[in-house]
Amino acid sequence: MNAMPERGALDDPQRPHAIVIGAGIGGLAAAIRLGARGWRVSVLERCEQAGGRAAVFRQDGFTFDAGPTIITAPFLLEELWTLAGRRFADDVTLVPIDPFYRIRFDTGSYIDCSADPAFMRAEIQRLAPGDLAGYERFIALTERIYQIGFEQLGHVPFGSWTDMARI
Repeated sequence: MNAMPERGALDDPQRPHAIVIGAGIGGLAAAIRLGARGWRVSVLERCEQAGGRAAVFRQDGFTFDAGPTIITAPFLLEELWTLAGRRFADDVTLVPIDPFYRIRFDTGSYIDCSADPAFMRAEIQRLAPGDLAGYERFIALTERIYQIGFEQLGHVPFGSWTDMARI
């Protein structure tokens, strides 16, 4: 992996310059990757703070987390920290939460969501006993989508819609 360039090199006008629009997780990740490869990077953000869907809002003494609800690939964050010459664990402590969250319906019913397959089957059985088989099909389908979309294609660049159509 490339280390961050020396500070003096960051001001070199001969280096290529990239403008990243949006300071959400994707935009910040792109900026870090470009910077680690020696590019000068400007990040433009229309909101008052960086973070996009991962921003935090405060109002009337309350703090609202805009997401992400679940971090499913912490190794990607660790990679970004490494590219920036730091250790993720020195700056961030990820804490497992179980259940992840609770979804409430207008009927007053709810479902708690967890990574534990047995817990989730019990929740589906409690909320919608006739839907357990449908839930199992849904999980099997999403596992296949994950294997193809993330594990096989996550590193493949798609420069145009035809690249995606070809896959």
